[in-house]
Amino acid sequence: MSFNEIPSLDLSLALDPSTKPQFLQQLRYALIDVGFLLLKNYESVGPSPDDFQSIKHQTEAFFRLPQSVKDGCSMLNSRHFLGYNKLANEITSKHTDWREQVDLANELPAPGADEPIYRNIEGPNEWPDASHIPEFKPVVLNYISNMNRLATVFRKLVCEALEVPADSMDGYFKPNQQTKMKIVAYPDVSQLKQESSKSNVLDDDFSTGQGCGPHRDSDLLTYIFQVTNHQNSLQVQNFQGKWITVPFIPNTLVVNVGQTLEAITQGVCKATIHRVVIPEPGTGTRISVPFFQTIDLDSKKSMLDNIPARVLQLKEERDAKIKDWAVDTGFQFTPEIDKYPVGHYVFRNRIKSHQDVAAKWYPDILQDVLSSY
Repeated sequence: MSFNEIPSLDLSLALDPSTKPQFLQQLRYALIDVGFLLLKNYESVGPSPDDFQSIKHQTEAFFRLPQSVKDGCSMLNSRHFLGYNKLANEITSKHTDWREQVDLANELPAPGADEPIYRNIEGPNEWPDASHIPEFKPVVLNYISNMNRLATVFRKLVCEALEVPADSMDGYFKPNQQTKMKIVAYPDVSQLKQESSKSNVLDDDFSTGQGCGPHRDSDLLTYIFQVTNHQNSLQVQNFQGKWITVPFIPNTLVVNVGQTLEAITQGVCKATIHRVVIPEPGTGTRISVPFFQTIDLDSKKSMLDNIPARVLQLKEERDAKIKDWAVDTGFQFTPEIDKYPVGHYVFRNRIKSHQDVAAKWYPDILQDVLSSY
């Protein structure tokens, strides 16, 4: 049978040589047979409790800003797909996502005009007016820096869990690697009804129940800070098609495998389908802060070819459990890094999700992407 709960891992076990083998065994199961896990006791190598409190306060302050201030840092201003998206302005699995959000990253300059088009995924942020929220930018950049420390430690543990050298994925990263994060708000059903909310992108409404539609992440690994307690919103689909709720447990991060890690590991690590359902009436707004560990966009390398046969066999045993009907996600571009650089695929997934931004900056590529599904 497939998994029916999300495993919880204690990172402190990995930092003690006597308990590290136990941790790696648990991590191997989570990566191969689930694709999701809950991580605790990570503070010694990542953000502190104070860092999480700071990002929580700035997140709440951002969504309280006047609409005009939020619109001032709109993603429409950015050819790098960074900035604010108003409620019901994004598409996943061919339906509207009923959320508002701001996409952010560590700062990089815009690529030159002669560079590959996909490099435009990276670039400078769109920041809200600092006179309205002065601590937002420094808190966000500090959070990204500390999450990068954690993500670097964890990716090396991923390698060890797959029984390959800890530095096996280092070649996929460049100096000052840009990583991304979102700050996301999902209003509950009562709020959407009260505001008579309308989709900005499609002819549908919130009766779909879709906060964010079924999808797989495109990145290497995602780390989600669940700011608010909405027990039934984040759900993962197991390999028999059942939706499994990710519990809210204070002081844990939700970690999940992205399609890039799945591609690099010959499909051993599983990028599992997941979704967010609109919070139930009267439960208030769900807020989450996902952080996305990305790799060098120019990466076009063969997959890890030193994964032992006994680990590859675990993949085969998992795949035997997967039912075709379990997959109900919409079309996504899947990385084939032996064919194109990973940026080629990530760029096209952004085009598909943010079609208003793409229509402004990349209209020809948008038409090509829309013709693919």
